[in-house]
Amino acid sequence: MQKKITIILFILFVTVLGMILLALLYNESDSVYVDTQHIAPLETKSEELVKRRTWSEILANSNDNVFLFPVNELYMQIDLREYIEPKMKSYKLIVDRTDRYSLFCIVETLSAMDLPYVLEKKDIGSAIYVGSKTEKSLNGAVEKLKDYDIEAKVVEVWL
Repeated sequence: MQKKITIILFILFVTVLGMILLALLYNESDSVYVDTQHIAPLETKSEELVKRRTWSEILANSNDNVFLFPVNELYMQIDLREYIEPKMKSYKLIVDRTDRYSLFCIVETLSAMDLPYVLEKKDIGSAIYVGSKTEKSLNGAVEKLKDYDIEAKVVEVWL
């Protein structure tokens, strides 16, 4: 019950305060008086208006290309060599066929020789990247692939 009375009194107080403020504002607007006799008419001719140019027109027609913006300039240099790993020498195995059977034979051959590889499938064909330290071990894999009638060659790449 006390809450309802408090809310009603608060609403009544805000309403009375609003009415008082509106009355004060209404009375002040009537008290402003402007004497139109003392305002001098614009004594410029139309030719003078044409001759006068604003600052934006002057700036638009100037050929000065030096702009000074009111900001602080901050130059940063970040050395990313610590965060980017250096490129690794790797080898790419280029094969003449990329059907399922050929890829199965290639994967089994590389797995049997304990050579780490990554198989990348593309729309045109598949690329096989082999992480081997020596090119001789890859040439051994190429020789074993010839048993399956798969022609392959080794190309050095940097990843």
